[in-house]
Amino acid sequence: MHAKVAQSSFRDRTQEFQSVADRFRKSISSGQGQNGPSSSTSRAEEKRSMVAHQSEFNRKASKIGFGIHQTSQKLSKLAKLAKRTSVFDDPTKEIQELTAVIKQDITTLNSAVVDLQLFCNSRNEGGISSDTSSHSTTVVDDLKNRLMSATKEFKDVLTMRTENLKVHENRRQLFSSNASKDSPNPFVRQRPLAIKSAAGASNNLPQWANGNKSSSQLFPR
Repeated sequence: MHAKVAQSSFRDRTQEFQSVADRFRKSISSGQGQNGPSSSTSRAEEKRSMVAHQSEFNRKASKIGFGIHQTSQKLSKLAKLAKRTSVFDDPTKEIQELTAVIKQDITTLNSAVVDLQLFCNSRNEGGISSDTSSHSTTVVDDLKNRLMSATKEFKDVLTMRTENLKVHENRRQLFSSNASKDSPNPFVRQRPLAIKSAAGASNNLPQWANGNKSSSQLFPR
């Protein structure tokens, strides 16, 4: 009798427990998706990515700016060499070597500025702040202007060098023509002197050496 009562009072509620556990698990998952640790982790990763991109941009821009500064110093040295107008002090070899180096530097810097512009555009499309985007654009424009000024200065120096070469050539031709006209022949100048001295010596001979009558009277046979 008691066994039957115990069996009737027992009830299997396993399925109810599982359903409650599933609902609780789903509620936790939805809460984490909205304001949980996963969303904070994604924001932290996004912030680190933006910082890394900004650091890379600054590194590239700094390298380009330093390259433009070095090229400007080389241009100053080239301008000093190109201003030399002496015919006997013409550093042609040094000018040619420095010109080739500066030309290569400008080509490399142009490529670097183009790459930096593309990198800046990709960052702007990535949803960065307006202040950061404006700063990056200003930096790129400043580097472009500095490189354009260096390129113009390089062309001006080459033009000045070409004009100085023309002046050197004209002076060299003038010097050569004057030297050929003024070159004396020492034997031509000495001939009149030799003839004159010989004539004077013959006039100054004593009477007994001239073969005249008075000399023959002084020394009779």
